[in-house]
Amino acid sequence: MPTTNPPSIDVEFINPFIDAALKTMEIQCSLQATAGKPFIKGRMAQERIDIAAVIALTSPVFSGSMAICFPKTVFLGLMTRMLGEPYSEITPEVEDGASEILNITFGQAKVILNEKGYGLEKAIPTIVVGENIAVKHMTRTATIVLPFESDLGRFYIEIATTHPEKAPAS
Repeated sequence: MPTTNPPSIDVEFINPFIDAALKTMEIQCSLQATAGKPFIKGRMAQERIDIAAVIALTSPVFSGSMAICFPKTVFLGLMTRMLGEPYSEITPEVEDGASEILNITFGQAKVILNEKGYGLEKAIPTIVVGENIAVKHMTRTATIVLPFESDLGRFYIEIATTHPEKAPAS
């Protein structure tokens, strides 16, 4: 059950995910995106989600999960740009693109966070596909939503943790 008190958002923890997502979208998908203001999941409306890649966050300091979530049209536009051919449906052939985008984003953020002492471990993403799906994170704290805007539409990164208040002392 999410906490009723809004958690503090540690920008030192969240910013590497934002920066990594922006860089990944630009390099891998030729997409210029901008980050919106983070919010607590459930407190603001989100676009419908039709595909998400989810990865466990495991560290000696905390645990949790991260998801990158797309409406169908945004995801298909990304795959068209990333793979160089048009796609009109989410098929098993393009589903893996969601996990690739997540892997690259997570990998870049992990380098920065591990330099700060978080000790994030490797993880394998899972893909969830359906019409208007809901991603549920198995933590007791609220889920932070990082919205992104692009010419293809909005997409989101969701992060739920057991609360990394601050990086451990190095």
